[in-house]
Amino acid sequence: MGTRRSVERARTHYQDVAVVDAYDSWRYEARRGRRRNARDLQAIGRALDETARRGDPVRTALDLPCGTGRLVPLFRERGIRDFGADISLAMMSRARRKYGDRIRILRCDANAIPLPDASVDAVLAIRFFFHLDLPTRLQVLREMRRVARRWLVLDYRHRYNLRWVSWRIRRRLGLLEEIPHRFTREGLDEELRQVGLRLIAAAPSRRYFGWLSDKWIVLAEKRED
Repeated sequence: MGTRRSVERARTHYQDVAVVDAYDSWRYEARRGRRRNARDLQAIGRALDETARRGDPVRTALDLPCGTGRLVPLFRERGIRDFGADISLAMMSRARRKYGDRIRILRCDANAIPLPDASVDAVLAIRFFFHLDLPTRLQVLREMRRVARRWLVLDYRHRYNLRWVSWRIRRRLGLLEEIPHRFTREGLDEELRQVGLRLIAAAPSRRYFGWLSDKWIVLAEKRED
């Protein structure tokens, strides 16, 4: 996962207007990006479906960091009233240009969200945690847990995939100095438990051929015990 230095690097990187102006085109609008984005949105949708199957569907949500508003169409399609939050003014401006007054955005740091306790049904954090070092990640998870009434939808990088296998082989051959940290199911369960969350589901973003993906879409709920 990330380091303190990578956290600061990402924070600075996404304040750059030039970076943000090109963000959607290379991240979500190019052919490969469109396919990846569609898979991610479908996986997030399945996590939201699971909340409904458990009798407590998400009707209000906070997307943090919201970036340029990637999840807005998904929320609109499902009738979810949403807030976006981000630290980057450039990202927020881009989202506002895309959606106008239809998007409500807060500027904040993820470890100090200016919302009351249990103010939304769910907090979603996608493409975020891999930037964060462990102490920052735990602090952010606790703050998200505070703001959520019950649910968190997150993404984590895991090791049950071909990329992890290739890293292990390259490491044994001396071709790779260090293997990037990736979660086991047990490691993810323990991290969430530390901050008062219970792991409900962790599914690859690819519905089929999941071993090609190193990303889980994770559904967690608040533990009250």
